[in-house]
Amino acid sequence: MSSRLIATLAASLITAVTASAAPREEEAKKYAADLKSKDAKVRATALTELGKLGAAQRKLTEPYTSDIVAILKDGDATVRAEAAKTLAKIDPDDKKAAIEKIIGLLKEEKSEVARAGQETGLGELAAMSSDDDLKKSAREALLEARKKSDSKREQKIIQGALQQITAKKKN
Repeated sequence: MSSRLIATLAASLITAVTASAAPREEEAKKYAADLKSKDAKVRATALTELGKLGAAQRKLTEPYTSDIVAILKDGDATVRAEAAKTLAKIDPDDKKAAIEKIIGLLKEEKSEVARAGQETGLGELAAMSSDDDLKKSAREALLEARKKSDSKREQKIIQGALQQITAKKKN
């Protein structure tokens, strides 16, 4: 191939990548705005979609991390669950603050649906952390949640979260 053809292909590829990033940023912005919707289903869907975008490209959701943290206290249990799972998917810079926030909420949470999301998110966040003390705090919170729960479904979720933390620790 000639160097001119390679340069043209490279320029086309760069243009395509840049052009596809702008719509994704607009998409993230739209979903972040949906977090303020009065409809819980819209908020939950927005969180799910932000999680997907953040997992694919972290910088898309970085500006909205504080909004996601704030919605951890939402009035709807499904939204609270999805917020915790979304935090784990977007891998926030301040994992310590996110983990501590979820631990605090998990201790007081009455809804099994919300606890399941919080336990899943907590396990994933702690697994990504390099801070052994933070991992220990997450494990202790999950073990405490396991003691309080008599739901077999929730017990499995907690066990999975604990295994994630342990598996990442060995790597």
